[in-house]
Amino acid sequence: MNKKFKECLTEVYLGEQAGEMIFESLLTTAEDDNQRYIFSNMLQLETEGKAIMRPLLVKLGIPIEENKLLRDQGLQIAESFKEMSFKEQFENIYQSVKNYYLPQYEELSTLVDEEDSEAYYIANFMGEHERSILLAADNIIKDKQDPVKPIRDLLKFPI
Repeated sequence: MNKKFKECLTEVYLGEQAGEMIFESLLTTAEDDNQRYIFSNMLQLETEGKAIMRPLLVKLGIPIEENKLLRDQGLQIAESFKEMSFKEQFENIYQSVKNYYLPQYEELSTLVDEEDSEAYYIANFMGEHERSILLAADNIIKDKQDPVKPIRDLLKFPI
């Protein structure tokens, strides 16, 4: 496994940790059942993303324990979101995913060979994972019906 793939995989895993902290914290601020449902599905996706990655991380000798600094940063981000409206939160999430996280997650699939089936599967899944957050955020911004369907379709244990 090449060094660049390991580095990118580590960053993606840390992104999942941060996302989990953000959505867990935002869940506590949900104003109604719809918001609770949306944040719960996003939290579930981040949790499942971490779980899917862990066997490969361990195999590659990459630490899987929670990064305290990153958790604190995730909580700080979530705290800043609490001053925003629900729609503004998702406009911010949309921009963050589009401009930062999605390119990083998609890069992962360019760094692995198809012959390494486990790494190839995870790399492609994580790109799909991040695209589903982008689509769900866009759906929420545009007030579409069933906005988290792209996320729910990926979940092994849907809410």
